[in-house]
Amino acid sequence: MREAEVVVVGGGPAGLTAALEAAAAGAQVVLIDEYLTLGGQYYKQVPAGFRITSAGAEGAEYAEGTALIEKLRASKIETLLGTLVWGIFDERTLALYRNDATERLQAGQLILAPGAQEVPVAFPGWTLPGVMMGGAAQALMVSQRILPGERVVLAGAGPLQLKVASQFVEAGAAVAAVCEASSKPPMSMENALRAFGHWGKMREGLEYWLKIKKAGVPYHAHQVPVRALGNEELEAVVVAEVDAEWKVLPGTERTIEADTLCLSYGFVPATQLPRLAGCRMQYEAEAGGWVTQHDANQETSVAGIYVAGEVAGIGGADVAEEEGRLAAIAALRALKRIPADGLRKQEEKCRARLAEARKFAQLTRDMMRLQPALFDLMTDDTVICRCEEVTAQSVRAAIAEGEPTLRGVKIRTRAGMGYCQGRMCGSLISRLIARQTGTPLDRIELDTPRPPVKPIPLSALAAGVDK
Repeated sequence: MREAEVVVVGGGPAGLTAALEAAAAGAQVVLIDEYLTLGGQYYKQVPAGFRITSAGAEGAEYAEGTALIEKLRASKIETLLGTLVWGIFDERTLALYRNDATERLQAGQLILAPGAQEVPVAFPGWTLPGVMMGGAAQALMVSQRILPGERVVLAGAGPLQLKVASQFVEAGAAVAAVCEASSKPPMSMENALRAFGHWGKMREGLEYWLKIKKAGVPYHAHQVPVRALGNEELEAVVVAEVDAEWKVLPGTERTIEADTLCLSYGFVPATQLPRLAGCRMQYEAEAGGWVTQHDANQETSVAGIYVAGEVAGIGGADVAEEEGRLAAIAALRALKRIPADGLRKQEEKCRARLAEARKFAQLTRDMMRLQPALFDLMTDDTVICRCEEVTAQSVRAAIAEGEPTLRGVKIRTRAGMGYCQGRMCGSLISRLIARQTGTPLDRIELDTPRPPVKPIPLSALAAGVDK
């Protein structure tokens, strides 16, 4: 087993800045990412096999990400791409899977920046081919240069779908409609006034808005999809108007022909790794639900383990980068790579930028705040656990039989025992428990993660037993 002074898990905004900050002070740094390209979802990069003539032409975020990645490549940071961290054990020992083999790596200080996953919203037909999350659509268009569909409906809450809609327009798709669940869409006067002073973000949002308006894309406030129709694949989407609490207004349904439905209802922190490491969690509804508890230096309840970015609470790329820097500075001090008061001025500037970034993050979270009525769209035969094909009726029956916990529902129905290990269905089941029993979401504890947190071949596990 080999060792490294600082190990960073996650190659998005938080992980990149944390690794660069630690390496700048001379620390031995290993950066690990599950995917074959760095940048995460925000700075998503095109694979090496594609030829890009101009990074600037790909957009500001792509160019920013490229600049960060180039800095990393010019440093002494060891980067392990295509590497899955499938377990974390005592003394910050990471179990890795790459190149069809397992290995272990011990971190002197460990910074976890695994990011977030999109909020799943279940309704009849949501499992049809053609229904996807905004991140999946972006991955296809940005990283693979694949147009997910030709006639698209986008639905959700908040500013992300404006960006995704503009990407669909650029890629040549016909966007049939953008449905915003909130009655106060991102470009409303109220939200524009709250964003005053955040000029870069305002300009970015305005560019997306103008692009879709120029393309003649219909934009509808307080509307949500209630059914996806089709036999073997998506053929149409039924949308309806909702009130301020997102309850469907009777008699307002209409059908839109489409081969793609793109959903963007926000994010939840990807807490599997910190939970596996024994870090305490706390429930913060505004920050995405269950987040990893940490102090002002981003250190968790487990000494030597830090979190940065969305895993510490949904906040966006600007927040993630500053948290990554703070985590790295704290790790450097713990390693005595810098004096106790070293980098003090840099840290103060970082905290000031973080405070400002969190103000805009709060605005974004307000725009993406979900109303409980959205989850009343689940009918009895709606599939909740896609891996094990467990319906809402089966989950409700398990809850009624006296198992109002994620673990209890899993035991009775197998929901959460499939390939994704509950990443998709866990939050949906929690919502069903809350609605059926009246239990607050902060009282419905997460299920205990077990290694491997994502599937790896049994042959690789067996081959690494004695390593």
